[in-house]
Amino acid sequence: MRVVLFLLLTIVAINSSDAVDLSTDVPTSQEFCEKLKVSADALGWKTLNICKDLKWVSGGVSVGGQPLIYAEFGKRSAQNRTLILSMVHPDEVTPFYLGFMLADYLRTREKNWQDLYVVIAPLVNPDGWFQTTKTRTNQRGVDLNRNFDTKEWRESARSYWEKKEKKSLRRFPGDKPQSEPETLFQRELIELTKPNKILSIHAPLNVTDYDGPNHLTLDRFSKDYVKECLKFKEKTRSQSTGYFPGSLGNLTGHELGIPTITLELPSADARQADKYWRQFKEGIRGMIVYELPESPLKAKLKPQ
Repeated sequence: MRVVLFLLLTIVAINSSDAVDLSTDVPTSQEFCEKLKVSADALGWKTLNICKDLKWVSGGVSVGGQPLIYAEFGKRSAQNRTLILSMVHPDEVTPFYLGFMLADYLRTREKNWQDLYVVIAPLVNPDGWFQTTKTRTNQRGVDLNRNFDTKEWRESARSYWEKKEKKSLRRFPGDKPQSEPETLFQRELIELTKPNKILSIHAPLNVTDYDGPNHLTLDRFSKDYVKECLKFKEKTRSQSTGYFPGSLGNLTGHELGIPTITLELPSADARQADKYWRQFKEGIRGMIVYELPESPLKAKLKPQ
């Protein structure tokens, strides 16, 4: 089997002395692919394509020294742009399967995406994935979905964690916002993609959640833009369940006005992963091809 994995120069600006354990050797492309394959095989996913003919790019290095990978499909100049993030919380298990299946699905149908631009990161938190017992948090014990630099983070993230989350170690937001290389990696992918919409795959709440412009945000977004976003919400059969200090939906959906869908799979049972792929594949494809206007706040994203 020919393994294709491009580990390019890191695009994430990381203070390496603070973010990454430099005593840990970053695995070669072959070693990382083999490590991923072994972990998938152990869950019974022996036919899952991890690396063959997939052009993975490294967008950074995790706390534990693992590559943070993503792949691009379609045309960078396309107006219809989608960012897909998976396996932020590795103890949820099944999003790993959907993330890599989706990457291979996009690869084998590349000619269908010429009017689209899709970026997918199937394993945002590799350190949590490779633990003997998979963890929600990264290697430093930070919940990557509470670590984004949202407007209220400094004021309320810690108190929310202490009071609402009862100091749950699974939901620790970190000592400061965007302290983790995996969070910076996601933020940089947002800058790279400049998406019209975002899909984040989780489990096991069995719900499709929407964060984005709505009737309560007409002071920041035009009526026409809100109308289009709410059409998208209806199309994806999503509901709004709220957001948290430092969460992706808070940053991208609420603050930046980019419709952000969180697909919560029904369980973390690895035996059900292929069933979930078959169940949600067409819905994900429909989301990718759905056309939305640019967020009026997209100008806040840094130029590439």
